[in-house]
Amino acid sequence: MPSSAPLRPASSEGVSRFDAAEKPPHAARAAPFSKGGCTHAPPSEKGVGRRPGGYPPPFEKGVGRRPGGFLGRVFVDDIRRIAPIAALFVAATVAQAQSRDTVVETQLAPRAIKAQVQRALQSAQLPASVRIAQARTLVEASRVNGDPRLLGYAEAQLADLDEPDAVVLRATIEQSRHRFDTARALLDRVLRHEPAHLQARLARATIAQVRGDLSSARADCAAIGSVATAVAAICTAAVDASNGRDAQALAVLEAVAARGPASLRAWALSLAGEVHERLGALDAAVRAYSQSLASGEDLYTRVALADAWLALDRPQQARAALADAPASDAVLLRRWRIARRLGEDAAPLAAQLAERFAAAAARGELLHAREAGWFALERGDIAQALRHARENWAAQREPADALLLAAAARAARDAAALAEVRAWLARTGLRDVRIERVLAASGGA
Repeated sequence: MPSSAPLRPASSEGVSRFDAAEKPPHAARAAPFSKGGCTHAPPSEKGVGRRPGGYPPPFEKGVGRRPGGFLGRVFVDDIRRIAPIAALFVAATVAQAQSRDTVVETQLAPRAIKAQVQRALQSAQLPASVRIAQARTLVEASRVNGDPRLLGYAEAQLADLDEPDAVVLRATIEQSRHRFDTARALLDRVLRHEPAHLQARLARATIAQVRGDLSSARADCAAIGSVATAVAAICTAAVDASNGRDAQALAVLEAVAARGPASLRAWALSLAGEVHERLGALDAAVRAYSQSLASGEDLYTRVALADAWLALDRPQQARAALADAPASDAVLLRRWRIARRLGEDAAPLAAQLAERFAAAAARGELLHAREAGWFALERGDIAQALRHARENWAAQREPADALLLAAAARAARDAAALAEVRAWLARTGLRDVRIERVLAASGGA
């Protein structure tokens, strides 16, 4: 079992309700930045926030009912083994930044986190355990505060470390950048030697689900059960929801939310909100997302809440949900939609989004084609929207990805793409009223 508490999985939008076109800057231990032939552009003067994950992006895992009922199997000891995410920030909040903040140019991260980055970069040879702990804090800070540069600093802390926890964190960073094959290879390596590594199992299950390999995701979720029952329950519940077992998934998620600590409660409620949203129960989705945010801040969930408010035609509430959110691509896209819905001048936001997407595409770094696809579609550029939708679908296959592909295909009258989405729904058993409406409106196309 890993020595430290598991990170909440990063959403693929990791993960993509929040994403950024820009990459982290070079850090003091910069060797990892050129690893595998990858190079990073210098930070923009504008800056851009993103989650995780992909984490991104929120990991959706599901659950199957165990004999005797789920609640009877969630023991206090299981939950205590999974420390709340907030605990990852305790060490960072002790120190206050005493000098001018120069580490994170976007100013998205709290001063205490930036102070920790400064200390880390000034420490040449810290013990591996300290470097791993700092990297974990930075990865989670990137997820909560929306700054991708923190992933770069975390990566620098992990340079030349081969401990299982360090390798898993490197995989988490790769996943946040949508390098799923690389992340999967790192996780496979850890699990060959340490099959009970909780974070490795959870991350690999998430990648499998993002890529549409639900049987592999379910197998990894089940393997987690011997280490942490509650985490395995949430993990399996997400897979169940992707297979159309919505009632079962919601029952388990609500049970964990009622009994678990803040970190698991926030995760379970965010996933429950997604299930409600897919089923068209928007009021229930808003309640679940709001309750999740009350238990733990998470940019992915904030964007999800804004989406639910927009679906209810409540743009002012959507704006409030994103009031002080970092200006990630996903957040800017929603703010652009809100401005248009309210009849305001949305041109500056449109120009900012267009510039970001164009710059990222020119660098070959458009990691989050989902937002770019929706932006193109809603501006009437159907051909570009379909290109982004297909590119996105080739990389990841979650309900939101299918929805974009269906919408772009309908606009383009692409019968083959529509048929692919229909086949995917039939194969997985997923219920999503949003996708179903688009397909119904497309008729026989």
